[in-house]
Amino acid sequence: MRSFLAFAVVVLLTAATAYAQHLEQGVFTADVNSEGWSLNSGTGARNHIVFVRFQKPFAEKPSVLLSLTSIDGAPARDGNVRVTLKADNVTRDGFVVKISTWGDSRLAGIEGSWLASGR
Repeated sequence: MRSFLAFAVVVLLTAATAYAQHLEQGVFTADVNSEGWSLNSGTGARNHIVFVRFQKPFAEKPSVLLSLTSIDGAPARDGNVRVTLKADNVTRDGFVVKISTWGDSRLAGIEGSWLASGR
């Protein structure tokens, strides 16, 4: 995963230089202390949203790459820790990170990084 992310960063940086693209990066975090966090209890599909605002608006909707860097989770009865990350509602000004789990997995916290590339 780390080598893929490094490769993706190199490709995006090369593209940004060659085509004068706008590039931004950052980190996100959410846990049991975040308002609305419900991923540490219950069963079934559960989501948490983290809002990200770009420092400078893009000229057009950018591409966004997400990476999971840390997870604090407890396995479900079947031994699985389930989590997905999705960049949703991407606009020129920002996007939301949609963190999801399902079944009876328990998530107490999550951290990740993001990279946005566009014009």
